[in-house]
Order: sequence, then structure tokens, then C-alpha cells
Amino acid sequence: MSPKTPLKVMLVEDHAPFRQAIAAFVLESEQGLEVIAQAGSLAEARRALDGGGLGGRLDVALIDLLLPDGDGTELVGDLRRANPSIKVIVLSENLWPRRVEELSRAGVDAVLDKVQSPRQIAREVRREGGGG
Repeated sequence: MSPKTPLKVMLVEDHAPFRQAIAAFVLESEQGLEVIAQAGSLAEARRALDGGGLGGRLDVALIDLLLPDGDGTELVGDLRRANPSIKVIVLSENLWPRRVEELSRAGVDAVLDKVQSPRQIAREVRREGGGG
């Protein structure tokens, strides 16, 4: 990836105001990050992957665990099939040591608490995506 090519991010979060704030004020306000897909459920995320032309285009997925139609980790396999080199970051408020271990076994690359500072969230997306 060249320094001028922004990291392509998919954001999956069921609380629309929080999702939109993360997209607009945390990720897109940072140079080098571009949110190209947003979803509020597993079904919406899968539709975006299947019919949205996102295959091979995503660098990072930032996903919530508690979605209205299931656990966000159910997306990990779908994301990797569509984008083999994608980095998956869980952003959740329901993190306890055993759950973090389960997420690691499920193939999640990083875990962040929703109370992290916006700068830390953007920094982790950039780091995991290989953008510094």
C-alpha cells in the first residue's frame, strides 16, 4: 500500500448514532483512513460483502460483538473469505479476560474497549491495517 492510498475500513455497529460518530469523527477525520462500508447487523454486513463489491477491497473491519442478529465474530470467516489479508478489530464494551481469549481463537486481530479514546481507536485501525 502506498502512503497515498487510504486504508479501506468496514464498520459494523448496531447503534447507528455511535457508528456514524465513529465513522465521521474518528476514522474519516484521520488522514489515511476511509470508511467504505457500514452495517448495523450481521445480515447487512454480509449483504455488503456479497453484493457490494467489497471483496479484496477492505483492509480493516471494525466490528461490535453484540449485534441484533448474532455475535460479531460470526463475520470473521466471511470477511477473510472476501478479503484474505483483512485485519479484524473488535470494538466492544463487553470484554472480560476469557472473552478476549475466545476472540483471539476466533481469528480476531485486536480488541478495543468502546471507551478507548477516538485517537486510540484510529491509531489501532491504522496499525493493524499496516498504515503506521
